[in-house]
Amino acid sequence: MRRVLPDVQAQLTRILDKPFALSSLPYANHVFRLPNLSNDASPDQIEQAVFHPFLSLLDLGISTVRHAQDYPSGTPSYNVILTLEHMHLIPRRWEFYTLGKSKAMLAINSLGFAGMILVKSEAERQELEEEKIGTILRGVGLESVHDMQVAGTSMEAMDETSS
Repeated sequence: MRRVLPDVQAQLTRILDKPFALSSLPYANHVFRLPNLSNDASPDQIEQAVFHPFLSLLDLGISTVRHAQDYPSGTPSYNVILTLEHMHLIPRRWEFYTLGKSKAMLAINSLGFAGMILVKSEAERQELEEEKIGTILRGVGLESVHDMQVAGTSMEAMDETSS
């Protein structure tokens, strides 16, 4: 059974044909609602349905990384979650999160952002619960700048004209 918070559910069903962010999440995220496809959709139809959304989300993800002044050098890192209804892209700063007390390192991948963080022991599980999943995901993720991005980057345009 799938549990979704009411405000998240409203966002997921309201917006069509353009990327949006789930503002209640404590980290940058970009989401695109996918069109309904029949079970007998051809590979070409599937490609057409996911290609544009993925490129849109990837562009927003790279833009998010560019806005993070302290982002580590190297190739941008992100996770993708694909459901039958949505594509989610979550830019991330780090692949691992270090727990405070034990200094154990947790690998955070797409499953982690879907709510399934894997631990190696009961002690790690208890420490994970103490630190809170939202804190951990924000620790590896980035601050959201989605509203500024979809507003046409008017702030960036103002910066360029004042230079």
